[in-house]
Amino acid sequence: MFDYHLHTPYCRHASGSMDEYVLKAMERAVEEICFTPHLPLPDFPRGGRDLRMDREDLDRYVADVHRLRARFPDFPILCGIEADYYDGYEGYLEKILSRYPFDLVLLSVHFVHSWPGDNWLFGFDFPDKSISQIYSEYFAEIKKALKTGLFDCVAHLDVIKQPGSPVLQSNSADIIEILDLCQAINMSVEINTSGLRKRVAEIYPARDILDLVVARDLPLVTSSDAHDPQSVAHAFPDLLALLKSLPDCRIARYRQRSPTFISARNLG
Repeated sequence: MFDYHLHTPYCRHASGSMDEYVLKAMERAVEEICFTPHLPLPDFPRGGRDLRMDREDLDRYVADVHRLRARFPDFPILCGIEADYYDGYEGYLEKILSRYPFDLVLLSVHFVHSWPGDNWLFGFDFPDKSISQIYSEYFAEIKKALKTGLFDCVAHLDVIKQPGSPVLQSNSADIIEILDLCQAINMSVEINTSGLRKRVAEIYPARDILDLVVARDLPLVTSSDAHDPQSVAHAFPDLLALLKSLPDCRIARYRQRSPTFISARNLG
């Protein structure tokens, strides 16, 4: 199994050293990992929410990955990034992503440009909007991001979901459009166990969405979205059993943003 979504102290909301993440991954028999701290966005109106690196952290982060590769030469350590899409930053993203030797660029949306205040995805309170409309506004940002062609994999696709309000039940057209876009541009979709640690208590994406992903033969990227070493490979035994139960499911592994694929049946 691979854990391709690990945060670092550079994000300011993750704990533990990068070395500790590596050691925990090795202890839990993870075959390879990818660090993915949040990409800096200069002058971003983050409303006091420290979620990402500052611009000067990028070089230090890449150097840290090289240091870890030297310390653990027999353990594959990828240099990735979680790149938030935010309307108006497309040019900056294109420029910065071309400057660094990333192995994987995850697409995420944590802020919806049209929402008031600091646009925070998890702070919405819109009594005049249905849950379907709120979901749709989030998915509209995902669609815009996909159309830029700047990313490799959609991270935690249905992270907006709320308990008791299944996404596919109300927004199936949005999901189908997103998956069709992924198929058209050869994107992968992350299967992320962090939702099991949250109030929603299920993986991202939900099983009914996952079935649509697999039906389109879209490759999956496995991850824990760990923000501390103890969460590395969280619930991976259960995830492995799920993946092996899916028909002809492909798992993506990346090098320099280029994927290769293995069958989930061959995962250990």
